[in-house]
Amino acid sequence: MRGSFRCGGVVALAALVMAGGCARQPTAGPVFPAPAGTTEAPAPAAASASTSASVSAPPVVPVDPGPAGDGPPNHADNNGWKQRHDLTAAEKKEGDRLAARIRPALAELREAQDFTPESTRQALLGLGLPAERVGVTAMRQPSWMDTVPPGAVFEVHFGAAGCITGDVRPERLLVQVQGAAAEFGCLEPYTH
Repeated sequence: MRGSFRCGGVVALAALVMAGGCARQPTAGPVFPAPAGTTEAPAPAAASASTSASVSAPPVVPVDPGPAGDGPPNHADNNGWKQRHDLTAAEKKEGDRLAARIRPALAELREAQDFTPESTRQALLGLGLPAERVGVTAMRQPSWMDTVPPGAVFEVHFGAAGCITGDVRPERLLVQVQGAAAEFGCLEPYTH
């Protein structure tokens, strides 16, 4: 009998505590404590005049919430390996001159409906570009297709950290000037 009395006393005490919590007037402040790096804003004058003798915590306002976004919190860190070298004005000018030489040679291939990697490579080498600075591969097979689409992807390294990248396909010719990435160079490696 003593055990049931203790158990009944604990249950009654718990019910009393819960009922007491429900009887309190709700506060205007947050339910959770303020996160680090935040400050508390003063309560509005109208709200403080209508409250009872007990003072509630004022609402928490972040100091600097930063830009709103829906990305994961470590997106920038996780993609840091993709960051490319910022081209100087001189590097950009050199790249633009090289791209202007490359574009017509690849446009001829596209007009001839020749999208093979070997033809693309030969067109680039035909411009006098060093073989060790030219890379060409076939297009990758997208996950939603059963076959590899026609076309070639290319890269041309220039200067210390410059790249001309792009592709030759039936629907387009892409030639772009950009900086190399420290992790992989000109062409970003294929990932799933």
